[in-house]
Amino acid sequence: MEPTGAFAPAVLERWRRRENLLPGAFLAALAVVGWAYTVHQARGSGMGEATGPALFLAGWATMMVAMMLPATLPLFLLYRTLSRHRSGAGVAALLAGYLLVWIAAGLPVYAYSLLMEGMSPLLAVLPGLLLVAGGIYQFTALKRTCHVRCGSPLFFLMQRWRAGAAGALQLGVLHGVDCLGCCAGLMAGLVALGMMNPAWMLTAAVIVFAEKTLPGGHRLVRPLGVLMIAGGTVILGTALPGVWEAV
Repeated sequence: MEPTGAFAPAVLERWRRRENLLPGAFLAALAVVGWAYTVHQARGSGMGEATGPALFLAGWATMMVAMMLPATLPLFLLYRTLSRHRSGAGVAALLAGYLLVWIAAGLPVYAYSLLMEGMSPLLAVLPGLLLVAGGIYQFTALKRTCHVRCGSPLFFLMQRWRAGAAGALQLGVLHGVDCLGCCAGLMAGLVALGMMNPAWMLTAAVIVFAEKTLPGGHRLVRPLGVLMIAGGTVILGTALPGVWEAV
C-alpha cells in the first residue's frame, strides 16, 4: 500500500498547494495565538478551581489549538483540496468538530485539577499513578489502532468522507476521537507533570507532531511508554514515604 502519512510524497503534494497557502497560514497563526495565550495563562493564575469549569474548558481548548493544530494541519488542508467547493465553512466545521472532542476530554482533566486542590497527603501519589497509566497505554491495541488512523490523513478522508459543512463537522469529531485515542497516554503524562508548564507542553506538542506526521513516528511510541512508566515509578517512590507517614 502507498504510504498515506502527512509527509508521504503523494500526500504532501496534495495538501501543499498554492491555493492552500492562505488557509494554512491562517491555521498556523491560530496555533501561534493559542501558544501566546496559553503561555500568558501559565505565567498568571493558570487553570484551576478558581477559574470555574467554563473558563477552564476555554483555556483547555486554546491549549489544544496550540498543541494539536500543527500536527493536524495536513488533514485540514487535505480536506480543502479534496472538497469541491473549498469553502472556509467546511474547514471551520472540521475544526469545530475536532475541538468538540478535545473540549469533552477536558472535563476529566478539570475534575483531576479539583481533586489535586485538596490537602490530603494521599493525593501525592496521583501524578505518579497517572504517568504510569499513560505509559502503559502506549502499549495497548487501542493506541496502535488510533495512531494508524490519526497518522494517515489521506486514508482517513478517503475512508470516512462526508460532504458539506455538516459532514465536515462529523469528520472533525471522528478524527478528534482517533486523535484522542492516539494521544491519551501522552496527555495523561502532561497532566501528571503539569499541564500549564510551557516546557512540558512544548515537549508534548513536539512528540505529538513527530508521532503523527513524520515517517517512522510510530517508533517513538514504545520508548516513550517506557520512559513514562520509569518516570512515574520514580515519582511514586518519592511520594510513598510521605503517604505512609500520613497513614
